[in-house]
Amino acid sequence: VLNLLGGIRFQLRQSGSKDTWLSWCVVLALVLLQARNIILREDYRGPVMFLLIGSGLLIGSQLTQRQWRVLLAWMGLAIAPIALFFAAQLSATGDWSLQNLFDLYYASVQRSMGSINRLATLTTFLTLAAWYSSTQARTLWWKGIHLTLTACGYWVVLGTDSRMAILAVPLSIGLPWLILRLQHRLTQRQCVLCLLGVGGLLGAAAWSVIAPDIGSDTMRLRMASCWIREGMLKSGERLWMGSGYDTSGLREACESVRPGLSFGHAHNTLAQIAGNHGVLGLIVLLALTCLILQGLWRQRRTDATPLSWSPWDATTWSEISLGLNLALLGCALATTVQEFSPVNQLLIGLVAGAACVNPEESRIQA
Repeated sequence: VLNLLGGIRFQLRQSGSKDTWLSWCVVLALVLLQARNIILREDYRGPVMFLLIGSGLLIGSQLTQRQWRVLLAWMGLAIAPIALFFAAQLSATGDWSLQNLFDLYYASVQRSMGSINRLATLTTFLTLAAWYSSTQARTLWWKGIHLTLTACGYWVVLGTDSRMAILAVPLSIGLPWLILRLQHRLTQRQCVLCLLGVGGLLGAAAWSVIAPDIGSDTMRLRMASCWIREGMLKSGERLWMGSGYDTSGLREACESVRPGLSFGHAHNTLAQIAGNHGVLGLIVLLALTCLILQGLWRQRRTDATPLSWSPWDATTWSEISLGLNLALLGCALATTVQEFSPVNQLLIGLVAGAACVNPEESRIQA
């Protein structure tokens, strides 16, 4: 660890390329997250998830904006086979209700993908990719195709009945759009008042989605609290390295929160990292958060010209990157986003890497 820190410091002092020192940072993060495995020689079930997330981060950070737009188009097209699968299943049963889609997932897909929140997370990212691809498309034909895929993706999201995903898609699209359109149109005070008003309306809408099942959310908060308490605060060793990937002990310790139906995970990414990896894992999570925030700040618009209200005329890369990472934040707060699905693990890294893309237009032409 000290050698890796020394290498990163040397790269920064020598003004090394971001590609190089970011790679060193990812390697350091992987070492810290695997500290328990390395030191105690146990828990070999889970390390691959962080290798996939780290790989996605490195890939996403190396792509140009032009390459990212192509990638988003392909991600949007990936909605088609998912929607066709469920459409075929629903057609066979003759019941097109969203509840039937929910039931079909557990009957035919759950064993290979995990809880339905895995599908909700996947379709959240793919739906956003389809939407932003529609804003970048140059012909009405492709705009129509990607808008159709966006509608199909959100239909699957509604079928998952995941309140996190149902809220994440419109909020991740709407908030960056509104913030960037108000910029340079209103004074700072007017902008703050407008955002407070819109925030109040969005909060009321979000509450209407959350309120009917508030008891479930309370139980999830209790589960996250128990995960931190039993996984990280039990002893000095666990404080630094957590309890490891084997969650059987934590599941048993937190059984009282949901008797007979323990999740087997914290239902919150912060709590999961704290319980499994302790302080060292939280350091990595904080570092990743800071990296994303720094990247989003560098990508912000500096042009004083107001953007067109139409998303199909003026959606910039900063808006796309901000929207994707807002969705990632929503998923991370509402579920253990990195668990169980290797596809989602790669997407988590890719989305985080989008914030590291060089904002300079000269890079687009590379």
